[in-house]
Amino acid sequence: MMTAESAAQCTPLKEKTMFFTPIPPVTYRHNARMGLERFLKEVARPLQSPATEFEQDEQQYKLRMDVPGVSRENLAVQIEEQMVQINTTSEASRVYKAQFELPMPIDAAASSAKLENGVLSLVLIKKLPQSKAQALVVQ
Repeated sequence: MMTAESAAQCTPLKEKTMFFTPIPPVTYRHNARMGLERFLKEVARPLQSPATEFEQDEQQYKLRMDVPGVSRENLAVQIEEQMVQINTTSEASRVYKAQFELPMPIDAAASSAKLENGVLSLVLIKKLPQSKAQALVVQ
């Protein structure tokens, strides 16, 4: 334990004195959290899907998607059973990616796609279930 006399005899070293302002822990944590949130919003966010409209009736699905600034040569639409994928190619000036899973399989041969004024319109014809039952001749 240090007494008043021993404290008076101690002289601090002036050449090694440093001044700094401590950061309160609350402010540091707040700034770190805000920085992480900003990073996640700006850099690590998933690609946002463009504005879409979806309609359906008994025979078909109608899908409209905004893809401004992309030509039809730079769009790729792929249909596999009930999955529809829309992507831009690597040469496109903008990047769009969308994937939809529909309740029923799609007939790709009967479906159509049209790009007009920056709006991609898909008419996807439903594949109606066909009966695979075979009739037997009764003898």
